[in-house]
Amino acid sequence: MSSSATTSIQILDFLEGTWKGEGRGGYPDVTSFDYRETLVFTRRDEKTLAYEQRAQKRYDGQSEWLQSHWENGFISTLDSGDLQLVNIQIGGRNEELIGTIEATDSVFRIHFVSKNLNNDPRMISSARTFELEGDTLRYEMEMQTTKVNQPTSHLKIALQRIK
Repeated sequence: MSSSATTSIQILDFLEGTWKGEGRGGYPDVTSFDYRETLVFTRRDEKTLAYEQRAQKRYDGQSEWLQSHWENGFISTLDSGDLQLVNIQIGGRNEELIGTIEATDSVFRIHFVSKNLNNDPRMISSARTFELEGDTLRYEMEMQTTKVNQPTSHLKIALQRIK
């Protein structure tokens, strides 16, 4: 097994568990919002994690939290040592993203870039960056759509491992 494949398996070990946090979201022509999320990673086998991501949002100026996003998927190691993220989202959109890994002494960074986007004609591309440092997982998502013709930040959140 290559050292990059070993690193990707280590990342799966570190991600496994339940994470909760709060962040901010927005996009051109969308009211900005606070965002809270629970993200659960469960080991399926040596090279695969299943995950469930559930979120609520509260638009600026509002007090009520609304159900927002629900996504299920898998993160798997590839023979190259890269990671593959595949998901299905409420509403039917599904994505396949390929992630490259950077490791420093204390931080693992995974940068996922879309390879396939299906069942949402608005989407042109998406990217997700995870930064794992101890029991903190920072996450940013950007996307490009038919109305916004360059990759633009959509979500930023910091989650803490709760178990």
